[in-house]
Amino acid sequence: MEVANSVNICQVCTEATSKYKCPKCRLKYCSVACYKVHSQDECRVSPPEPSVVIEFDTKGNISSQRVLFPTDDTVMPQTLEKLRDSRILKTLLKNPHLRDVIKEVDSARNTDAVIQRAMMEPIFTEFADVCLSLTEPAEEDVDLESGDDA
Repeated sequence: MEVANSVNICQVCTEATSKYKCPKCRLKYCSVACYKVHSQDECRVSPPEPSVVIEFDTKGNISSQRVLFPTDDTVMPQTLEKLRDSRILKTLLKNPHLRDVIKEVDSARNTDAVIQRAMMEPIFTEFADVCLSLTEPAEEDVDLESGDDA
């Protein structure tokens, strides 16, 4: 499968270019026939996307951020800033192959299988490790920060 085109592939037939999105679940489809196949499945309304309210000070700088409708999967703005500011991630993301793999994961219907395949790629594994190290500190780091002796 060509990665560059997989972003706009119909998620029902996985052959044609998607032109539409289901209004309930946002699944991409290409035709009435694919929509009918999809609507026979249990199509569920997607939960509201968590949104971030950003407040600015008089100079135009961000003064505060808060998440409306947070879920267990919500990544907090402070964590996203760590990822945004990481020199290591910026260097890794210069690799076009890594960007292609990330696009493939992002557009996949069966993300578990695609992530499993992506984790076989050393560059993607390195990317995932860096992301995790920035977002989920090791237990030793947590103990040191809290002042507890292990």
